[in-house]
Amino acid sequence: MRTIITKELLKYNPSFSEAEIELGLSLFEEKEFKANSLISQIGEICQYIFFTESSITRCFYNDAEGKEQTLWMKSEQSFITEYKSFVNGSKSEFSLQFYEDTKVLMISRANLLKLYSESKNWALFGISLTEQVHITLIDVFVNLLSNDATRNYQYIEYAFPRFLQVAPLKDIASMLQMSQVSLSRIRAGNQLKK
Repeated sequence: MRTIITKELLKYNPSFSEAEIELGLSLFEEKEFKANSLISQIGEICQYIFFTESSITRCFYNDAEGKEQTLWMKSEQSFITEYKSFVNGSKSEFSLQFYEDTKVLMISRANLLKLYSESKNWALFGISLTEQVHITLIDVFVNLLSNDATRNYQYIEYAFPRFLQVAPLKDIASMLQMSQVSLSRIRAGNQLKK
C-alpha cells in the first residue's frame, strides 16, 4: 500500500524526497473498510482525505424525494474526500461510499495542514491535488453537458470500464442523469454494434 501511494504522491509532486514522503506517511492512518461502507455521511463533517487501494468510490446525495442520486465516482488508487466539508469544516451535503472491500490510507485535515506548514513539497502536493480535482470536475461536467446520453455512456465505457463492472446500473444511470431504462437501451445498442 505504501508503494502504491508513494507512486501517486510522486505524480502530484516529483520533487518529494524519500524522507519527506516518509514524514508524511507517518501521519496517515491505515484502515480496512468493507464493501458498501459509508466513509463520510450527509450531515457530518468529513475529517479525512482518503487514498483507496482497491475500491471505486461513489459520492451521492438524497434528492427532494429522498432518492439517492450519484454525483460522481472515482477510481481506485485515488485521493478522495468531500472537499467542501473537509476544507470548510462544514456539515457535508454528500455521502461517500466504497463499493468494494479496500484498504485505505487516510489523513486528517489537522495533520495535512501540519505537513503543509512544515514542508514546501507537501504544500505543493496540496496545490497540485486541488488543481487536478478542479480540472477533473471541468472535464467531467463539460463531457456530461456537451454530449448526448449515448456519448456520455461511451465515455464512461472507454475511460472508466471498471465503473460498469462494479457499480449498480441505477448508480451509473443516476450519474449520467438518465433513467435506468434509457441506460439499458443504450447498453443494448452498444453491445449490438460490437
